[in-house]
Amino acid sequence: MSDEKESFNAEESEEKAPDAGAGEPVQNAESVQSVTLTGKEFEELQKSVSEAEALRDKLLRTVADYENAKKRLARERDDYVRIKQENLIMGLLPVIDNLERAVAHADSDSKGIVTGVQMVLKQFMESLKSHGVEKLETVGKDFDPHLHEAIAYVKEEGRDHEIIDEIEAGYKLGDRLLRAAKVRVRIHDQAEKSDNAEEA
Repeated sequence: MSDEKESFNAEESEEKAPDAGAGEPVQNAESVQSVTLTGKEFEELQKSVSEAEALRDKLLRTVADYENAKKRLARERDDYVRIKQENLIMGLLPVIDNLERAVAHADSDSKGIVTGVQMVLKQFMESLKSHGVEKLETVGKDFDPHLHEAIAYVKEEGRDHEIIDEIEAGYKLGDRLLRAAKVRVRIHDQAEKSDNAEEA
């Protein structure tokens, strides 16, 4: 009989024991605290929050201005280097022109000198090419007003607006035109064509 009572009491105690995983969690009363502010204290708190937000906005603007200033200085530095590089190359182009003219007009008795000049000229061109300088193609190409400067127009048979002679070489530095090539261009006699068409 006593065994049955003990068994019954144990089962009853198990039924009354709270399920730790069921229901809402029990809050610790000691962990919940309330703070009462006076009207003046509340106004001061709002003022502090507003000042903190203003400082945060000012900091973000300062950081943005700093980044923009860095980018602007980097662009200005790159532009300065590019302009200095262009000026240096532009100063060398007349030297190259004269070397090319010397080679073109040299006679057979100056073969040794011509060979030396050709070697110097080749070194010049290789050095310029290593810095991004490119010589423009001209003879046999179509005339491009963005790259070529027409010194003379020659009326003759053949493809219209084809470059037939180069007077002075043109050069590019990357995508920028350093100097337009001076050329002679073939054209058809448009006025003569028009007259012939009217007579027909």
